[in-house]
Amino acid sequence: LVMVATDRSETAERAVRFAAEMASRYEAELLVLRVLVGRNGARTEAVRDLEEYVGGLEGERKRSAVVSGDDPADAIVEAARRERADVLVVGSVGMSGRREFLLRNVPNRVSHNAPCTVVIVQTQRDAS
Repeated sequence: LVMVATDRSETAERAVRFAAEMASRYEAELLVLRVLVGRNGARTEAVRDLEEYVGGLEGERKRSAVVSGDDPADAIVEAARRERADVLVVGSVGMSGRREFLLRNVPNRVSHNAPCTVVIVQTQRDAS
């Protein structure tokens, strides 16, 4: 199982594409995960949006999941444990804005705590 976490941002798109290609190449299942932080009211919309998005990705075996949590890194690691992920893909740029600063660096915390191999995909825009 190749799992990828996304916040549905433009930068996260690169990580999702990388994970979809990896899953397809190794004929593995792809799980696209989204963490909602303190916005449970938008859950139904987030689930629908993510399902539609995942449907457009390459590969045969794919699904989506939306989880809630106060800490994105903890929620991602817990989902990887629960799903018994073989590989977890995250973008080098986590949640955007002030919350990222408050919660520290999500990709680094995920890589240190995940129960499986973590691939951090460079998702920052080219500075040149």
